Amino acid sequence: MGQQGAPLISAVFDVDITALTSIVHRDDTRNTSSIQSLFRREKVLTPAGEVAVVPIISGNAWRGILRRTGETLLADVLDYAGQLPPAAAHLLRNGGFLRKSTREMTPEQERELKTLVPLIGLFGGAANARIMSGKLVVSKVVPITADTTHLLPTPPSADGPVPASIHTVLGQESTSHLNDLQTDVSTETDGQAVVGEAFSPIRLDTETLIAGTRLAGQLRVTHATPVEYALLHDILTVFAEAGHLGGRVAAGYGRIHAHITTTHTPDPTTDWRTAVAGNREAALAALAELR
Repeated sequence: MGQQGAPLISAVFDVDITALTSIVHRDDTRNTSSIQSLFRREKVLTPAGEVAVVPIISGNAWRGILRRTGETLLADVLDYAGQLPPAAAHLLRNGGFLRKSTREMTPEQERELKTLVPLIGLFGGAANARIMSGKLVVSKVVPITADTTHLLPTPPSADGPVPASIHTVLGQESTSHLNDLQTDVSTETDGQAVVGEAFSPIRLDTETLIAGTRLAGQLRVTHATPVEYALLHDILTVFAEAGHLGGRVAAGYGRIHAHITTTHTPDPTTDWRTAVAGNREAALAALAELR
């Protein structure tokens, strides 16, 4: 049973995403030059048994975006700006880190922390020499093309044609930045050579998924409390209406719109904000113990 005897909730969310602007998701495992950024790729087997290299957004990257969306919502309720130790802030925003600690967390303390801070119950994390599991499982995000339909969690909807090849949705954009290394240049004034300084531009080539690309992903939550489920519902609402994928968001990349289909689960009736705010002092005290 969940909080106050309420039943626990399990649900599946199928997420159909449309890129409103091009998406950047850098492949950090490749030896690329400083002036070229390639999209992250994975090897997959096609239905014909051939190996293909497909651009895929990692589940870890998507999970991080959803976690930070939830942390923004939680911060508005608990109003903890400037009051948390670094370990607690890092746990809520980025999942924390595992290291030796003189304050090892007990199972009882973990349960209390997850009850008071539902974001941790959903996403888990690491703090005080303890790895905490979360109830949310996040898939990778796969572009929808004829090459990838067999990889999708559910068949794509029939809204519009499906591109024939994964190469159709890949693009390349070029931008230029000023080189901060000064270069001597020579000019001539009244017949006299003058040595000055200049900044040479650098061209950056970025591989992207083009605007209009459709992608698919799936989320599963298991045995969530009503408060956790209500928070997750709000996280997904924000993601669907004003979310992003990939990097360089401040430069205009990665804006998306999503349509979310929930399997066999009613809309939440619990007001998670009231429940969390009612235990604010206890939640801040529990977070203050993290080191």
